[in-house]
Amino acid sequence: MLYLVDKPMAEVAFRTIDGDDDARVVLIQDGVLLEPDVGAPTYAVARDVEVRGVELSLGIEPITYDTLIELVVEHETRTFA
Repeated sequence: MLYLVDKPMAEVAFRTIDGDDDARVVLIQDGVLLEPDVGAPTYAVARDVEVRGVELSLGIEPITYDTLIELVVEHETRTFA
């Protein structure tokens, strides 16, 4: 499952993600300010990172909005935004 995570809903999102062996996480909007330790492939929308002027933690891959759309089309998605 693909999880879209923004900062206000992060705690609930990360509890939900815990135990999902097929999880993929995308940090969006203020979610890019987080440093999750979820044990799943984690991405961040590059434009959101750029706008907020932050550097991503190791293991978080920046992606474009086009890539985000591809991931949403390819995977069942839950939104925590």
